[in-house]
Amino acid sequence: MNIALPSAVQLMHRFGEEEITVAAVKAPRAPIESSLLLAAAEGKPMDDWNPEDIETAVDALARIADAISRARSEVSFYLRFRKESEDAPEWVKDDLPELARYHLQGTAVEESAMRLRYRDIIKRLEKLATEDEARGASESGDSGLQIAHPPRLFTRKSLGRL
Repeated sequence: MNIALPSAVQLMHRFGEEEITVAAVKAPRAPIESSLLLAAAEGKPMDDWNPEDIETAVDALARIADAISRARSEVSFYLRFRKESEDAPEWVKDDLPELARYHLQGTAVEESAMRLRYRDIIKRLEKLATEDEARGASESGDSGLQIAHPPRLFTRKSLGRL
């Protein structure tokens, strides 16, 4: 199943450059300007920036990529009953950035609206997995259904001239 992953640029545009930058840069790194992280994510030249800030931006992009990867793994777990050719519902594509944002924030969101949104998404994914499983699909979309029957008792040869 193909799931389109959001990019760091898409996360920054959707949730705000400043919020994603603050979440992606962790101590002991010094804070950087969100415009630097956006430039790094877009692949623009960063020659005018301080080398330590560039290193921090690269580290922040790695943290964002890790959060996106964890979000994809989480979604893939719940969609494991889908066939390879069957696409995920459209709302999964919209919720994937929310999951990535949640994973990027870490434990800072324990009691917040972001945590409630995360729980709602997980409940929807659980319901989708339950429905897929109830349809008779098994992991990787193979039903596992096999038709078996006992061997034939009578054949033309065994009946002879009856």
